[in-house]
Amino acid sequence: MSECDGAKGKLYELLRGELCAEESAPIRDHLACCPDCQSEQDVCRQLMGVVKRACVEERDSNCPPTQLRDDILASLRGLASEQPSA
Repeated sequence: MSECDGAKGKLYELLRGELCAEESAPIRDHLACCPDCQSEQDVCRQLMGVVKRACVEERDSNCPPTQLRDDILASLRGLASEQPSA
């Protein structure tokens, strides 16, 4: 396995902070002097960013519409005002 193959094989782990200092040091040293692996690292970062944004957007899309929330709160307030005081 070439040094590039080894570095590229560990890029995602490196970018996610999953490697200890001893494991990451040789990869960082290699990245500092290898334009091809630097380019691969940039692609990995971009891909991770896209995936992260997609997850956030999907999570946010599962939230109920604001109008539904407002309607429910208004109904609850109406019910509360109809209740006799204790």
